[in-house]
Amino acid sequence: MSVLKTAIRATAACWRWIRTCPRLGSYVFIAGVAWMLFLQAKDYHKDRVPELPANGAEYAALTKQGWTQPTEVMLGLDYLLPYLELWMFLGGLIYLLVIIRRWPDTGRMVMPSWVAAGFLSAWAVSNDLAAHLLTGAQLTEMGEPPAHLAITIKLIFVGLAPLFLPLALHYHASRPLLQRYTLNSFLGPLAFCFAAFSSLWIIMDLLDHMRDFQAAGISLAGRVGFYVQLLPFIFVTVMPASLLLSVLYGLTRMSRANEVISMLGAGMSVSQVLRPIFVAGFAVSLLSLIANYYWSPRAEGNREAIVRALGRGQQDSIMASAMMYQNEADGRMWYVSSFPFSLKGGQDRIRGIQVREFDGEGRLVRGIVADSAMWWPNGLWRFFDGRELLYEDGIVVAQPEFPSNRWGRATLDVADFPETPWSMMSAAITADYLGVPELVSYLKAHEGDPASKRAPFVTHLNQRFALPWQGFALVLVAAPLGIAYSRRGSLGGIAGSIFIFFTTLFVNDLFLNLGKGNHLPGWLAVWMPPLIYAALGLVLLHYRSQNKDLPSFKFPRRAKVAPAKLHSAAVASS
Repeated sequence: MSVLKTAIRATAACWRWIRTCPRLGSYVFIAGVAWMLFLQAKDYHKDRVPELPANGAEYAALTKQGWTQPTEVMLGLDYLLPYLELWMFLGGLIYLLVIIRRWPDTGRMVMPSWVAAGFLSAWAVSNDLAAHLLTGAQLTEMGEPPAHLAITIKLIFVGLAPLFLPLALHYHASRPLLQRYTLNSFLGPLAFCFAAFSSLWIIMDLLDHMRDFQAAGISLAGRVGFYVQLLPFIFVTVMPASLLLSVLYGLTRMSRANEVISMLGAGMSVSQVLRPIFVAGFAVSLLSLIANYYWSPRAEGNREAIVRALGRGQQDSIMASAMMYQNEADGRMWYVSSFPFSLKGGQDRIRGIQVREFDGEGRLVRGIVADSAMWWPNGLWRFFDGRELLYEDGIVVAQPEFPSNRWGRATLDVADFPETPWSMMSAAITADYLGVPELVSYLKAHEGDPASKRAPFVTHLNQRFALPWQGFALVLVAAPLGIAYSRRGSLGGIAGSIFIFFTTLFVNDLFLNLGKGNHLPGWLAVWMPPLIYAALGLVLLHYRSQNKDLPSFKFPRRAKVAPAKLHSAAVASS
């Protein structure tokens, strides 16, 4: 017990020293810059290999084979990225120290946040741009032609995402006192609801897959990393419900304390009272749009692929399995046991490869059997741990093993196979787990397909932009329901919001399936739910701003007849 008390006192003393030590942030910043300059003098960047779709040890060999031609931009990124990655760690510690010292004065946190967001944005854009350029910028890591406009928008979103924090702090610090109070009444419940719903989602998913994790021997750090990469998907999934409940809770509490009435009595209109909440809801929906553009569907698809692989006792992810592909023009047939979700970074490989080559008369002349394989955008196929089969008149005449490379691994490099992973598995690709760049690439490559086959991809392409605005539409609905002038009114708003939340789940699935089934145009199917709820919210807001009771729907009642009239009617009939 004494050890615990000593630790608590030491932590409190350290906190007070951090908060009160003069110019501590400046000193730490100068020390970080000096350390960066020292590493630059030692050519720190030359010892770091940028992230490539191949193992770092194979980079030199691949460049000699013409895998990529260095450009000025690539060489500049090779120099810049190592220092940006290092500064993300050092600068993050400095930023955390500065925020601790200036908490809770949001006005003093704006400038450090702008500096930190600028560095984070530069690192994110440079990292993503390097991954795109180093794959040749002609094909993606799976082999489909890239959609350059969609990739450009992705880079813009990558650069804009870190700027939301300083913009939010600047908006909070510049608001008048009453608007800042309304904003705080909303942001606190929003953070709590998001944390609660995210934790509940993770716990339920962990309980479903706990046995798979244990059977595969996944460590605690591996499980934490598994759910960390799911954060974009979790954010998009739980944020609409978090917005709805946080708006309802904050405004209901303010209404019960007569704070809303006091603001209205001070000359503010209902729209002025709700303006900070609408701005915050719009910003959160815009951030959800950025996450849903690429990272949320890819995170969900990677999760499904990893869980599928764990169920089969395989370390690599599995996006598709037991695939057959025939290239009739070149006389080649492929069988693949399992495709990974992505080949980026060389972490996952194509497993269980069998290739059969035929001559012009349809006779089998060559075969390749390998445990795994990798493919790079320059057209290089590398097969691991296998053998070649040479045929004459349908009979195996030789079975040479793969030669060992300089690192002692049995590999076979083939540069004249035109097949790509995407061409082999495009028939099995589902639209649910594709980001906007992949969806655009697929639709461009399948322009001649029937509308029924393209409908799921068109629908999901529009859903990437429509789904995030569901949260803002629910804010428009919950805001007028949360303002009440009596206990009866607040209870009615709570019941109405709960009913609306559950109907959104049904309506979203209904219209999404109508679009995927080509019963409705894809753009109309996914935009209908947010437009319906936004229109409902504007109607309710109009009633509340006019100080009118919200419309209620009641079943008509049968008129009651007095007993005396019943008796007289019975006498008259007799």
